[in-house]
Amino acid sequence: MGEREHLLEIRNLRTHFCVRGHVAKAVDDVDLTIEAGQTLGLVGESGCGKSVTAHSIIGLVPQPPGKIVGGRIIFDGTDLLELPEARMRKIRGHWISMIFQEPMTSLNPVYSVGDQVAEVIRLHEGLSHREAWGRVIEMFQLVGIPAAEKRLNDYPHQMSGGMRQRVMIAMALACHPKLMIADEPTTALDVTIQAQILELMNKLKEETGASILFITHNLGVIAEMAQKVAVMYAGKVMEYADVKTLFGEPRHPYTAALLHSIPVLGRGGRGRRLSAISGVVPSLLNLPAGCLFSDRCPDVFSDCPRIEPQMYELGPIHTVRCLKYA
Repeated sequence: MGEREHLLEIRNLRTHFCVRGHVAKAVDDVDLTIEAGQTLGLVGESGCGKSVTAHSIIGLVPQPPGKIVGGRIIFDGTDLLELPEARMRKIRGHWISMIFQEPMTSLNPVYSVGDQVAEVIRLHEGLSHREAWGRVIEMFQLVGIPAAEKRLNDYPHQMSGGMRQRVMIAMALACHPKLMIADEPTTALDVTIQAQILELMNKLKEETGASILFITHNLGVIAEMAQKVAVMYAGKVMEYADVKTLFGEPRHPYTAALLHSIPVLGRGGRGRRLSAISGVVPSLLNLPAGCLFSDRCPDVFSDCPRIEPQMYELGPIHTVRCLKYA
């Protein structure tokens, strides 16, 4: 696989689920781009399609009830949606790896953590048992697991949540991937361990040159991790921009509402009232016509409930799905 400016390009991705005879548009017409060596943050409320987007990239959408019904996922010049499953298995875990939200349910409880990481290395790189264990020790040391050689034979239940997540990161890095997908990797951890894991991931990205798709509902984490951000709502990307622009000049009312719902510590937050977003996220089984955010939007006008907005360009790296900019 050669070096390209755009490591991953997602174009018009549509992933739907058939539920009780109805179609849920979990991901609908999504465009995303990740450059080599950069981090893209994917944010939004629970159920907005973030994880389904990730599972679509690595080919883990359960079929049925799910199905990728359209679009292209071009990774390093190759459209992943055109590959047979045998080819995808060689890419998944090797060139594209994933760090899941809860390591206790992602790690097998009946195998030692060393065996599980070594299995990935042997599967993708064909190393001997001794060579694979040597690589596992290197990976454990890289992610900051103390006394790495002694922890190889530990089982997941013998490790803390932070150590288990480090094992998951070691597993994701073991075959030197070009893209890591981190799906809410710190949600289950306390804030101190969260900070350590985020610092570790930033450090490893600089050292290895890997790109990261970082999925979270926490905008504060995105500010620390990402260079670009995509904001999702009800299966669609509502705004896409670099971090500085998105936090400094949010243009979509949903993005602005998310930012105003973040507590601010210190003098800057004194006297500032937190604002809640009124209403609820629409059901994917019964999406409204027009703008999906119109019934919750403070800036709504007459065309919003009946005309579906497209993505409008506001700058070189800033697009927004809002009729205000049509």
